[in-house]
Amino acid sequence: MKKNVLAAVLSGLIATLAVGSLAHAAWPDRPVTIIVPAGAGGGTDGTARLLAKQLQDEFKQPFNVVNNGQGGGIVGHTAIAQARPDGYTLGIVFNYYQWKSFGQADINSTLFTPVALYNVDPAALIVAETSPIKTAKEAYEGLKLAGGKYKIGCGGACGGSWHAANAELFIKYGIDARKPVMVPSAGGAASLQDLASGGLDMVMASLPEAKALIEAGKLRPLMVIASNRQGAPFGNVPTSKEAVGIDYEGGAFRLLAGPKGLPADIVKTLETTLKKIWDSAEFQDGMKNRNFGMKWLNSEDTLRFMQAHEKSLSGVNELSGF
Repeated sequence: MKKNVLAAVLSGLIATLAVGSLAHAAWPDRPVTIIVPAGAGGGTDGTARLLAKQLQDEFKQPFNVVNNGQGGGIVGHTAIAQARPDGYTLGIVFNYYQWKSFGQADINSTLFTPVALYNVDPAALIVAETSPIKTAKEAYEGLKLAGGKYKIGCGGACGGSWHAANAELFIKYGIDARKPVMVPSAGGAASLQDLASGGLDMVMASLPEAKALIEAGKLRPLMVIASNRQGAPFGNVPTSKEAVGIDYEGGAFRLLAGPKGLPADIVKTLETTLKKIWDSAEFQDGMKNRNFGMKWLNSEDTLRFMQAHEKSLSGVNELSGF
């Protein structure tokens, strides 16, 4: 009798484990939420919707984009980090470590399970078309000798992605990054309009943000902070190495991640599928048509990228006074 009871218990346990294993292996068997820590219609939202559409095509389950842009992205990043690590809540993570420097939130790589980095938009240094500054070298020499006489737009929050990339390059060149007058704005568009109207000497932003004003003959890019020149229509803009002799990459990035503890098999499934999507003509064309930069890193390399972002930004913002 006891043997029969034991056998029945063991049989039931094995069956339960088997069912659990099969359910886990079947991920996703219901809709998945992708949290976007930004408002609808922006760049992060746009890239997320491109991904969501193709993830849905691949997995035959809805991948629903939910915008949560409060607090400049802090609320959305926190929601990703605090989600249940079952693969049914993922999110887009972008430049985040400036919040720790500002004492706003301790968002860091230990809170997430990175899946893959899929986009980097390099920062650029831009002047008005009428500016007497003709090259990035000339701008840097002027900043090195008399940084305090220049007003530079941060292309958004000072200490953020565009400012941090340029400030790190300033420091590498020997410029005192505390000397120039840094001017924050509501975003890249506001800074660039101020530059075009003569209110600023330079602006730190991305080339796609400045595209319309460049094509209108109002602005002139001096340099892109990337290892390689960008594609059309920015192929004539020199890299930081060509312009000031320093090979460096910096700007805004976007990656897909889940909360800490996301199961390894789900990470692998997502990583493999995301690479297939990233390589597809549909995704490549969709990104390039919107002037988004293309960069791929797998899960392990993305984690190292996040750690490097944290190390770099903490030092740069301290030396820049932010």
